[in-house]
Amino acid sequence: MDTDITIKRSNNETQHKLALVIPYYKIDFFEKTIQSVASQSNRDFALYIGNDASPDDPLPVIEKYFSPEDYQYFNYTDNLGGKNLALQWERILDHVKEDWFQILGDDDMIAENFVEEFYKAVPESETNNISVLKFVYDWIDENDQDMETFDYRVKHLNPIDFTIQKYRGLVRSSLSENIFRTKMYHKHRFEKIPLAWGSDDLALLAFSGYRDILYIRSSKVKVRISNNSISGTETMDGQKSYAYNIFREKLITRHSKHFPDLFMEQVITDYLSYCHMNKHQANYGVALYYLKHFHIKSFLKNIKKIYYINKIYTTTLR
Repeated sequence: MDTDITIKRSNNETQHKLALVIPYYKIDFFEKTIQSVASQSNRDFALYIGNDASPDDPLPVIEKYFSPEDYQYFNYTDNLGGKNLALQWERILDHVKEDWFQILGDDDMIAENFVEEFYKAVPESETNNISVLKFVYDWIDENDQDMETFDYRVKHLNPIDFTIQKYRGLVRSSLSENIFRTKMYHKHRFEKIPLAWGSDDLALLAFSGYRDILYIRSSKVKVRISNNSISGTETMDGQKSYAYNIFREKLITRHSKHFPDLFMEQVITDYLSYCHMNKHQANYGVALYYLKHFHIKSFLKNIKKIYYINKIYTTTLR
């Protein structure tokens, strides 16, 4: 529990619809992030910044662009991001009162019309009960040079189809490119996966209520890929693979009923193969997928597989 939290609270009583939430730890590109927020053509947003016990004080950068009444700042004394990034997101989000929020990486940037285009999309979102907005995004490098643009050229995205395509490597996505409805976050919260590797993908499913996502092509987010980012570094590939298998487990045990059988059978096969090859304990709960679909033979077959995998896992612990 935090024992020493410095909070700068906004004195502005205007109720915004949108919260921009920045979980801060790395100073390297933080000024560019703050600059992009300060450059918004529409300033109708609340700004929340949570310092995850960083060795570098971000306040000089923040105060260069914002007055104290323009943001809320939380100076946490314990580093939660090192344990699980989703825990750091959530302790900031628990202060958010706005209807919608974006989590913006501390090295990412938003286009000048990002907030403006959000407000243009609100009426359609309210009319059609849409709970997730997704923006076009660019990968950029350490020098702000564009590496690749991800634009799906549609007005609506089906979260089930999008998850399948991403699993198959046909599309990409990141956390920063999404705006979520706050009440859906409170209903589901984020899945706690190491490195939060896949937490955003599962949030896309749960927070959308498995309904269409409104895709906004008139603005974009720039997501930085560098040696200092989890996505960009190769030194964490083993941790990312392990985390992604936990993502598979949660996809199977909590979301499988929304997906086609053939796809889920592939995910189960991939999950068990990873556990077997890496001598990791497997969750018997994944076999329940077959029982729920009355595939008794497949259920018994996978129970045996899991028993065998876990026997190997237990042996390696001795």
